[in-house]
Amino acid sequence: MTGVVRRRPLLVLACAILAALLVAAVQNPSLAVDSQLAAGALTVFNRTSAAFEKPASNLTPEEIARHDVGDPLFERSHIPLATHEDAGLGPLFNANSCVACHVRNGRGAPVPGVSLVRVALQEANGTTPVPAWEWQVQDHAIFGHQPEATMDLTWHEEPQAGGEPPLQKVQVGLIRPNGDVVADAEMNRSLRTAPPLIGLGLLEAVPDQDILSHADPDDRDGDGISGRPVLLERGRGEQALGRFGWKAGTATVQEQTTEAYINDMGLTTAAGPETNVTAEGQPADITWDELTAVTFYSQSLGAPATSRPAKDPVVSKGSSLFGELHCATCHVPSHGTGTDPDAVVAAIRGQTIWPYTDLLVHDMGPGLDDGVAEHGYTRSAEWRTAPLWGLGLAQRVNGKAGYLHDGRARTVDEAIRWHGGEAEDAKKNYLALSTGDRQTLLDWLQGL
Repeated sequence: MTGVVRRRPLLVLACAILAALLVAAVQNPSLAVDSQLAAGALTVFNRTSAAFEKPASNLTPEEIARHDVGDPLFERSHIPLATHEDAGLGPLFNANSCVACHVRNGRGAPVPGVSLVRVALQEANGTTPVPAWEWQVQDHAIFGHQPEATMDLTWHEEPQAGGEPPLQKVQVGLIRPNGDVVADAEMNRSLRTAPPLIGLGLLEAVPDQDILSHADPDDRDGDGISGRPVLLERGRGEQALGRFGWKAGTATVQEQTTEAYINDMGLTTAAGPETNVTAEGQPADITWDELTAVTFYSQSLGAPATSRPAKDPVVSKGSSLFGELHCATCHVPSHGTGTDPDAVVAAIRGQTIWPYTDLLVHDMGPGLDDGVAEHGYTRSAEWRTAPLWGLGLAQRVNGKAGYLHDGRARTVDEAIRWHGGEAEDAKKNYLALSTGDRQTLLDWLQGL
């Protein structure tokens, strides 16, 4: 057809360009440090609402097959126990599937039914669990049982000085099955939404020494930032470095998966491959094969490519501001994944990734102090530095998602303005930016 120019859709064209960049990066390792390739060779070239559900790029056919086995198990809705061959939901639980909280593998929504509530006794400064309830409230129950409590969320806005928009905060009410309201003075409580699942295998592959190199628990350099590693006791004098969960309470993806099954769904997991029984010798609801399949599914998810190339003026200016404000001191831009020959995914080895986290915990000040110091490993104002890759897709993936641990922040700007404690100076630097520079920084963050 003479005179007619057919243009490929912009999204298809962008994906083709990004795919070409990946091929070039694989062929030329010097290009693999491009920050647009957030997950290195495992970068996903998709920025639609399905971006977080895509398997990592560069998986082998065998790895793709394993990933595909875990996918339906991750989405499976569990039912109450009928026989030992069934996965016995409950009797108390928060959700009946992984995807109920991790919507499209993204952030959860801050609403009853898909959020969790952590609790701790106040008189022990939040370091002691509530008798019978332990650390987490189960707000659902199977037939014949009663939930521990139901939650009632009240949202309110706090005015801010200097003409800044108000900040939103949530108050968590708990109501026992008999209708009694749990008094605020009786226990601390903290709403928790599900974090996104992208890049978990890559974060697991960052060597311990890399993470520990950023730790400064005594603030010896005097910069006011004292990132602390969470060292989890494993018995016989052994420790493991916590790196997953809002307060870095688990060390591996499999451990995080196991805890989610038991705490969120009331499902026990097999302790090993030889017999499908728990560590206590009871029949397991989730077999070893199922546990390892769901774990691998999470480990083999990549992270999306950023929306702008490194030479884009918004990227160069925004990333420079990120460093100048000292945001990058905690949200460390890049890491290497090491060269472990036993890496669960072959392509994970030797990657330069851009998750923007140090995987350490930091005191975030009174505004984010939730009163719950989980399992005694953290203080109540301490939070793990949240990875920022995929940040700009959070609400595209789940339109009801918020930011921060409880989803209180409706925008990235609001999340920044909630920072305090070790991040207080960085927040003040942000508030002092000109309107144009602040918008450039936010535009860059939305492109991650």
